[in-house]
Amino acid sequence: MTMRKTMPLGVTGVMLPELDLDEQLSLCRELGITHYVARPRVTPDRVLDQPWSSHGNHRFNLPPQRLADEGRAIGDRIRGAGLVPFCTVPAETADADDAAHLLNFRGAAEAGFDRVKITPIAYPQGLFDYADYLARARQRYRKLCDLAKPFGQRIIIEMHANNGASAPGLARAMLDGFDPAELGVIVDLPNYAREGFVEPGLALSVLSPWIDHVHLGGLRRVKGAYDRFGFVKTGGQMCSMAESDLHIPSWLELMHTLGRDVPLIIEDYSAGMTGPAKARRAVAEVTPVLHALYAKA
Repeated sequence: MTMRKTMPLGVTGVMLPELDLDEQLSLCRELGITHYVARPRVTPDRVLDQPWSSHGNHRFNLPPQRLADEGRAIGDRIRGAGLVPFCTVPAETADADDAAHLLNFRGAAEAGFDRVKITPIAYPQGLFDYADYLARARQRYRKLCDLAKPFGQRIIIEMHANNGASAPGLARAMLDGFDPAELGVIVDLPNYAREGFVEPGLALSVLSPWIDHVHLGGLRRVKGAYDRFGFVKTGGQMCSMAESDLHIPSWLELMHTLGRDVPLIIEDYSAGMTGPAKARRAVAEVTPVLHALYAKA
């Protein structure tokens, strides 16, 4: 049976830190992955002699200036391998100065990407004036959308734990009033299992017009240390999608009913496995689910 690819698979390149760009693209072609996400960032000197790591030293090192300088050639290699240069996820948050964002927009445009993820401005610790925070966050996104427009870039907010858009209602508050063509949202399933936990039907209904793509991975809640009063603290640990505290098929089934080509970008940072092994596991887990959804269409 030929699978109708209404929900294509992608990968974030830093998930494959052991591989250079051409090796990453070769693996993607082998696995049927069609969308490539780049994470331009400056690698700290302290990790340059360390083992390859998704959040540390990368064999394909891509600082923002390199993407701006070599973007056309990098984009040609991605397209030449049959993949779509889909999104960039630079380290800079919305708090960064305009010059840093302009460099990221230029690099994305040079390589043929057409969306850039930008994390919301940080919120203060403890109680704070949320109305004031929200106004400032929306004002900053308005400025960033205007800066991105000449470069043909769409700004994407990631529903990531510990940022001001971690849950559907919080993300919606930032998105309201913005054209989905200029500002969208990533439904991040592994981080959503850490902070969010709204039922999929409600969550996706709240965000529907702005949903751009999904981060696909598993996360389970784990017990940590006890505090001085004897109360346990919990944390999160990335894992196989099949073992996630979120039931991934329920989310994908509803996502499928949106009727749009919502890419599923694999992001699995589980410890103790190589990047290629995690990519293979994710594809093996999700493919039967997608086949079943498309078979019903």
